[in-house]
Amino acid sequence: MRQIQCPKCLGSLEQVVYAAVEVDRCITCKGIWFDSLEVEKLKAIKGSESLDIGDPQTGSELNSCTGEVNCPICNEKMLRMVDIDRHRIWYEKCRICNGVWLDAGEFKNFKDNFKPQGLVGKFNKVLRGNRG
Repeated sequence: MRQIQCPKCLGSLEQVVYAAVEVDRCITCKGIWFDSLEVEKLKAIKGSESLDIGDPQTGSELNSCTGEVNCPICNEKMLRMVDIDRHRIWYEKCRICNGVWLDAGEFKNFKDNFKPQGLVGKFNKVLRGNRG
């Protein structure tokens, strides 16, 4: 079993499984590490947001850190990414292993960004320039 540290608070990560997909969640700040493509698999699975048990306020505070955040697997500097759909989410992605770090509360918002929005939601998305 690999022992990895949280890239934000340096706490230990524990393995958690949902629908046969294993992720790593920090026992301290409750942020979640997704290996390559795990976040994509889980966003499509009903109820997977239950993995995100952390306090969004804690996640927001950790997200405001502007220093370098290193990948818990590769130890390489991760890229800071933004998703600007319904919820603006800043998250980190490793350019080497393609893993993704989401702070507490962000996976729920990330998943919500991909829910069908109806006609009004699609219109607003077009107005914002997100035609995808």
